[in-house]
Amino acid sequence: MQYNIPVDAVFTAQHSATGASFSYLDKANIQLSAQLMRRLNNNELIAYSVGEHTYYLREHDTKTYVQWGPIPTKLEPVNDNYLILFFYSALAIIFLVLMWPMFRDLAFLQRCALQFGENQQTQPLTISKKSTVYPLAHALYTMSNRLVEFVSLQKDVAKIIAHEVRTPLARMKFVLKRIEGNIEDKHLSRMLMDVAELETLATDYMVFSSSQQVDPQYLQSISVKSLLTNLADKYQHLHTGVDIVYHQQDTQINANKAQLELALSNLLNNALRYARQKVSVSVDVEPENVTFHIDDDGPGFDANKPRVNNQGTTTGFGLGLYIVESIVNRHHGKLTKSAASLGGARVSVSIPRLCPTADALS
Repeated sequence: MQYNIPVDAVFTAQHSATGASFSYLDKANIQLSAQLMRRLNNNELIAYSVGEHTYYLREHDTKTYVQWGPIPTKLEPVNDNYLILFFYSALAIIFLVLMWPMFRDLAFLQRCALQFGENQQTQPLTISKKSTVYPLAHALYTMSNRLVEFVSLQKDVAKIIAHEVRTPLARMKFVLKRIEGNIEDKHLSRMLMDVAELETLATDYMVFSSSQQVDPQYLQSISVKSLLTNLADKYQHLHTGVDIVYHQQDTQINANKAQLELALSNLLNNALRYARQKVSVSVDVEPENVTFHIDDDGPGFDANKPRVNNQGTTTGFGLGLYIVESIVNRHHGKLTKSAASLGGARVSVSIPRLCPTADALS
């Protein structure tokens, strides 16, 4: 602990009540340490305290010391809080100066990530290699390049399906028309159905691929009743009956109508391939979810044997299932399979009534 002795106390000591005065002390009566004795012998002035008083001592001659005092002293500790405050303030300033480049680069990466979420384009790599966040920036740059290449490849594949697949399908339809009288009707019908199925898959994939970029208008409030009405109009003239049941009050859900209708259509088409006489569509409305059930009276799901459709083949969902699962995932929904009350298979699509916004999806 350090203490200050006010200078004015020295000048006012002689005028105080006790009055400081000079006195002479015999050296033989003074017992001091060897260090203090050396200082006195070197003609230095030393000070010592007795209680709240201070005395000054100095050599007078070879036999005596001269003492001056007592001087009343008020010992006050030095207030060094400001030194602590100054130290930590300087430390904080140094920290901010050193960390500012990192904060600046992180803010730049945040803006790049948000821009990439809104518009999938390659992000610039302008951060210096000396920056502490350069590895993160390089990873973001590499990832954005790969995603842009993937989206571009997906668009190219969609174009190939549209142009390269539909052209031979058109040729096949033309040839089948030419040889219509030379093959049995059941074989002709089967081949025409296969061609129609491939055309439908190509069309569905084109529709699905065209909206892979999530935009602010991807999810909108749609009517469940209107969605089911569109499905009913689409399948009303089929040989196999499609019974759409919805007797509840109309419900609004936040979804992409075209995409959700495409997913349900794929499931209905698959159910029609396996159904014997009937396909049913029903809806369960819950506080948080709306679930669409597609039931058929076909062979159902059996893990021990392949599922045979009504044409006698064991073809699966294929590309159609991929489209359905992708659409359901983009709606943060759930796709499940179970046994139907009709005796066949049930496929259920559960969609949250309040799906995340487009910003969250991106």
